[in-house]
Amino acid sequence: MRNVWRVFIRDLKRLGRVPLAWVIIGGALITPSLYAWLNIVAFWDPFDNTKNLSIAVVNLDEGGSTSFTGEVNVGDQLVAQLKDNHDLGWHFLSEEEAMESVKSGDSYAAFVVPTTFTSDLLSLTTGDFTQPKLQYYVNEKLNGVAPEITDTGATTVQTQMTDAFTEQVADAVATAIKSGAETAEQDLLDTEAKIISDLQEAAGVIAQTRAHLGDLQSGIAATRDGLSSNTVVLSDIDAALGGAQGTLDDAHGLAERAQDELLRLAGETATGNVIGSAGVAEGTAAAIAAVGRVGSATTSLAAAVDAQRAMLNEAETLLSGLDAQLEKTSAALGSLDADLAAVEADMGLAVSDLRALGGAALWQELEAVTTLNPEEIAQFMSTPVEVKQHTIFKTNDYGSLMAALFINLSLWIGAFVLVVILKIEVDRDEIPDLTERQSYLGRWLLFASIAIMQAITLSVGNLLIGVQHVNAFAFVITPVLIGLSYLSIIYALSVAFGYIGKGLVVILVIMQIPGASGIYPIQLMPEFFQSLYPFFPFTYGIDAMREVISGFAGLAYWRYMGTLLLFVALAFFLGLVLRRHVSNLTRLFTRQVGATELFTTEDGAPSGEGYRLNHLLRALANRASYQDRLAKRALPFARSYKKVRAAVVSVGLLGIVVLAVLAMIFSDDKITFVGFWILWLVIVFAALVTLEYIRYSLRLSTEVGKMPEAELRRELAELEARR
Repeated sequence: MRNVWRVFIRDLKRLGRVPLAWVIIGGALITPSLYAWLNIVAFWDPFDNTKNLSIAVVNLDEGGSTSFTGEVNVGDQLVAQLKDNHDLGWHFLSEEEAMESVKSGDSYAAFVVPTTFTSDLLSLTTGDFTQPKLQYYVNEKLNGVAPEITDTGATTVQTQMTDAFTEQVADAVATAIKSGAETAEQDLLDTEAKIISDLQEAAGVIAQTRAHLGDLQSGIAATRDGLSSNTVVLSDIDAALGGAQGTLDDAHGLAERAQDELLRLAGETATGNVIGSAGVAEGTAAAIAAVGRVGSATTSLAAAVDAQRAMLNEAETLLSGLDAQLEKTSAALGSLDADLAAVEADMGLAVSDLRALGGAALWQELEAVTTLNPEEIAQFMSTPVEVKQHTIFKTNDYGSLMAALFINLSLWIGAFVLVVILKIEVDRDEIPDLTERQSYLGRWLLFASIAIMQAITLSVGNLLIGVQHVNAFAFVITPVLIGLSYLSIIYALSVAFGYIGKGLVVILVIMQIPGASGIYPIQLMPEFFQSLYPFFPFTYGIDAMREVISGFAGLAYWRYMGTLLLFVALAFFLGLVLRRHVSNLTRLFTRQVGATELFTTEDGAPSGEGYRLNHLLRALANRASYQDRLAKRALPFARSYKKVRAAVVSVGLLGIVVLAVLAMIFSDDKITFVGFWILWLVIVFAALVTLEYIRYSLRLSTEVGKMPEAELRRELAELEARR
């Protein structure tokens, strides 16, 4: 480490001895910061100035009307709304003036509302819908961003027209609903009064009917009492007739026995020749005849009594049936009276319910409808949903949002400026035992010191500008760490690969602007950039600055800074370890480019001739064997060198043409073919570089084979010292 600090202190002394050198250093400090400051200020809040973008508006709308909406003119409503809208510079012109304004560049865009716009909108309510069309003209030549802003203006115009039409229709609908609700409410009131009147009248009829039913039931009860008395009388008559029938039966029996006795007596008289038998016989005959008449009479009378009893039984049965029917009728009348009483009670409840309906929720809702405000309904329908935005990690201005990108660009540019204006290779003046690694670290310390000052200058300036931050210390130290990581990458590439490394640095910054999510989300970029996104240092530097500017989210900041530390470790591995393995490639480019006397080069960069240690040792051990093996490789290569180079160039050009043709044929995959085209160029350039590198290596090997032993030993000693 002693020699590292000696190199650093010597560099500072050299700068101190030349005051004008600090002017250049001061420029290196300020220039990258100016890039960030100017861009941040320019992007601070550009959308506050969109009112300066001239937009022409032409209203040719003649309006329209329907029985539902009445007279409507959406074009006039649009003009009225745009006059109160100051987001863009609206200018209301004739159609001819608007077209000339757009073509000349005085206006970025123009909107033309055609004559039939409102009538086409109203056709939605007639069933014969015609799609309304708004004419939009935009001049995309004037600016790349302005068309996007005017497109937003087109959306604004379209939205306002839709809102105006919706508001008009909603107003008409609300008015119709209110009018209908008022009519419905009055109809309901009239209907309620009529129903209550009818119910009360019906209740009166039911009450009269119930009174009649009561009288009828009383009559039926009296009738049933009479029927009961008559049934008793019929029973008594039937009993009396039964007794008479028994007497008649007894009389009939006596008559029959008397007749039998008379007949016997008459027989005896005739047989005994009793004196006076003729007289007896006549008397007997007369008695028999009389008895016979009595028997016949009793028989007839008995038959008559039976008939009367049968009639009495039938009458009694009829009276019993009539009583049962009257009983059922009385029960039915009682049930009917109960039903009528229930109906009468229900009618009373119905009247009460109808009278209470005015206070019911449904009726109140109907009353609420009758009090609707059509204007409020129309405004609600035009904007039915209000989005309440909740911003996470709020950033106050657009400049602060863009600051993360511009800070990282400034740090990268600042580091690149250093490796361009200051020498990379370190001389050995006053430090003869200096090794390559010590010189690498010593010069890195000088670059790092200036890079730290660049980052501090940049950060302090951003604080003065007013860039948002959550922690001032983090806002200053984070650019310092990012700047050192970018310096390590740029310095390692420049030292290891020379011109190639500096070219890679330029390519990296070009690729990282679109590919590191600095402006647009990486998801909006082509897949080519999405695939490279994780491998760009900008990806993590920009995200780290966003954490410092807008707010920390968990351990995200440390994850980003840790990833940058991995890039730093890889850079030091390249500069301290891999550098020696590619040093001859760097020498090749440096010397051949310097041979043109057109490019600036560093003397002795990299130091030494580039002889390999194993070649020196082989030449010292057995020169003849070394030269013999070298000849077997060098001669065939020398004979085929030009042919191989021509073939690589020809195949390279053919591949470029083929990929270009394929990109035109398959235009949907042009980004993929562009990626293949870049890859193909890299392969062709790598092949040419490899060919030249082999040629250069063989030349160095040939020089080693021709060196005297003393020179071989001196080169070997110097090579060991540099290691």
